[in-house]
Amino acid sequence: MMRFQQFGAGQSQYLFITALWLLLFLFPATSFAQQQLTGQWYEVKSDWQFPEPPVDNIETPYLTGGHFVFRASFDITNGNETIVIDFKNASVLGRFHHYISDSTGNLVAEARGGIESDAENTFFLRHGREFKLPPGEYQLTTELVSTYFIAEPQPYMDTLSHYRKAIKWGTVITLVSIGILISLGVYYTILAYVRKRITETMYAIFIWMNVLFNGTSLLITPDLFGIHWFFLAGAPILISNIAYLLFAKHLLQIRANTHPILNNLAKLILAMLGVLLVVALFNKHLILECARYGVGLMMLYGLIAALVRAFEGYKIAYFYLVAIAAFFIIGSIAISSKDLVGVYTIYIEHIGLLAVTVEVLLIGLVLGYQFAEIYQEKESNLSLIQHSLQIAHHDALTGLPNRYALDLTLEKLPANGMITLLDMDNLKIYNDTYGHQKGDEMLQMFANILSSKLGELGVLHRMGGDEFAITSESIDHAKKIEQVITETISYMQQNGFEKAGVSHGSAYMIETLNVDDLRMLADERMYQHKRRNNTPQWA
Repeated sequence: MMRFQQFGAGQSQYLFITALWLLLFLFPATSFAQQQLTGQWYEVKSDWQFPEPPVDNIETPYLTGGHFVFRASFDITNGNETIVIDFKNASVLGRFHHYISDSTGNLVAEARGGIESDAENTFFLRHGREFKLPPGEYQLTTELVSTYFIAEPQPYMDTLSHYRKAIKWGTVITLVSIGILISLGVYYTILAYVRKRITETMYAIFIWMNVLFNGTSLLITPDLFGIHWFFLAGAPILISNIAYLLFAKHLLQIRANTHPILNNLAKLILAMLGVLLVVALFNKHLILECARYGVGLMMLYGLIAALVRAFEGYKIAYFYLVAIAAFFIIGSIAISSKDLVGVYTIYIEHIGLLAVTVEVLLIGLVLGYQFAEIYQEKESNLSLIQHSLQIAHHDALTGLPNRYALDLTLEKLPANGMITLLDMDNLKIYNDTYGHQKGDEMLQMFANILSSKLGELGVLHRMGGDEFAITSESIDHAKKIEQVITETISYMQQNGFEKAGVSHGSAYMIETLNVDDLRMLADERMYQHKRRNNTPQWA
């Protein structure tokens, strides 16, 4: 019989059981009144039938499954109390059949159940069976047939009134945890479809495989959907182990060129998980044992990789380390297959489900932090792009759209649009007499005053040097544009630039066949205007 006892499971188990005791002590509804039945286990042949006496006694059923019989005697002292017989430690049971005989050996009651059985469960998500017996001495014979077990099943007896209270916390753990897993499973499935990344895809597979496993192990699929395929309580974990290792590898950005040792370790463990999968395919009794070892290997790799990456300073690894540490501590209990001493209504399956749920919730925080980093990086890149576009499309001196922006604007100019080209006069005088700083001030004043006066009439561009252009989407603005140009020059002449002047010429889209012709026509008219003004050609 194979058992998984690595990773410090012994010490952590007692700590976890102590925590369970404290939790249940704080809630009187789950205080212990259960009685573990003291009896003997037997291994029998596949054709064994009640009341044939079993012969080959064993300590406990083998985790690799088989055909077993349990016999124990018990007394009923209160005839008004209904009793319940259930199993502690594990819920992964194939088929069971309880036979209760009186002191004379007559069969007085029986009940059957199990994941593979179509018998209706008396209690939701539980194998408990009710018996109403008069006072007296009785013998319980339980036939148990299962391909494998997740932990050692042990029959126990409880009163009906107490049993109903005691099972509530296990039911809460099951329903709340499965609800969380399904919700996050849907979320990561959508995320995987949208982002097309291995990280989210593998994690979605990990979650859904655990939903299948725990849903079957804890009787959700048999009770609600009538699905009694026993291997759902084992096989999905073999797949989830592989998915989780790939998830951890990609989340921590472990690649062959950056982390060759961790990458090779991942390949080695993947190969081992593949071997376990093949072994399980050819020997169904070893499915859960292979899954058990696979979970251990998977968690061990996640812990090692997280420690290495955290030591390197990778921020995501710090958060992931918390998640995998919690998963490792609680999960090591779930794979240890130990007897939960003194705990009756919390199964190993509950502990495993709790470990996965805690890990999934914490991983949600990890991925949330990663998404926040990606968003901040995206915003930063977007800001840089916008800044680059600003530089590419705008003139550094005046802040106006530049020649490149003018070309883009002209391509989108409507059929009723127009362009006005402007050439400032006497810029050279100010540059030569007062220095280029004065010339820059002249250009900046012209740009600021004219663009503010234009408003919605059009957009002012600086083509370079003393050349400017105004684009407008309507020729109806032509006279107003000419007016604001005159007002701008008048203002400049009264505020430090007495010799300021400008020549301009306008052309309309309706006059030309294309943008090139439009610019040439505007340029010709601008120079005509310059000649009419008899402006000295200093610029």
